[in-house]
Amino acid sequence: MTRRTRDAGGFTLLEVVVTLTILALGVSLVLSLMSGSLGNIRKVQSRTRIVEHAQTVMELALLDEAIQGATAFTGDFADGTRWSVQVEEQAPDTAGGTDPGALERMPVRLLRYRVEMFAPGSGAPEFGLETLKLVTTAENLPAAPVQP
Repeated sequence: MTRRTRDAGGFTLLEVVVTLTILALGVSLVLSLMSGSLGNIRKVQSRTRIVEHAQTVMELALLDEAIQGATAFTGDFADGTRWSVQVEEQAPDTAGGTDPGALERMPVRLLRYRVEMFAPGSGAPEFGLETLKLVTTAENLPAAPVQP
């Protein structure tokens, strides 16, 4: 049997154990970061879906010609996302001394649309959109000229 000399190449058992411990810590740190990133990706996807749902609901509400005044309605999507739409009349600014009677005779009305989105299982709104729409009022439209 030959005896190994001090200057022979190789690693001691202690060096190998320390190296493997450092490697294990590094791998666990990387896996932890990846897990956190995947969780954040899921949150971003969920919020993106809620924003897209809100845009869809707002577009459908704005295109509904039957809405001529204040109203509210709700619904939900197949994924559990709930939504609500509130439509209110927007009062015009009369600070300039405008005659209120003239405002009543105007052939248009300003409506404020508000869409609120609720994440599945959430009681508080997750996201909201708001816009204004000018609608005509048939009763106040000027009469068409009679042609002979």
